[in-house]
This record gives sequence, C-alpha cells and structure tokens, in this order.
Amino acid sequence: MKKLKISMLALVFAVGIGGAFVQKIQAAPKANDPTYNWTHFNQSGTPIGSLPNATVDQARDDLGCPGSTSVKCATATGAPTIYYN
Repeated sequence: MKKLKISMLALVFAVGIGGAFVQKIQAAPKANDPTYNWTHFNQSGTPIGSLPNATVDQARDDLGCPGSTSVKCATATGAPTIYYN
C-alpha cells in the first residue's frame, strides 16, 4: 500500500511539472512570429517609450495594452495598432 501511495505521488508530481512546462512553451513566441519596434504612448497620445524586437502579443503583455478601445497604446511600422483597455 505504501508503494502505491509513493507511485501515485510521483505520478501527480510528474504530471504537474509537465503541465507547467507545456504552458511555458506555449507562451514563448514562435520562431516565425514577426517582431516589431514599438512606440508606446500614454493615454493622452504622447510617446513615452519604446519596446524593440517584440511580437504583437509580447507588446500587448509588456506594455499593458490588451484592450480594444479607441485610445492608442502602441504602434509599429507594419504591425497592427494596439489599444488601451
């Protein structure tokens, strides 16, 4: 019985670690995702910084711009404009 408990615990641990690893891999940018040099704007429309070599998803996450309002958050040449939430 003790051997069964240890085996089950080891299995649960392995599945948990595997799941965390898979989640980390999925979040990483793909090799073929284009990167852009972003200009970050405040909500008044004034440029306040930049984010070089980032994908669209990375820019949304790093700059805090996941929204779909009409207030521009960041732009990059050839990339879609991203907006504040």
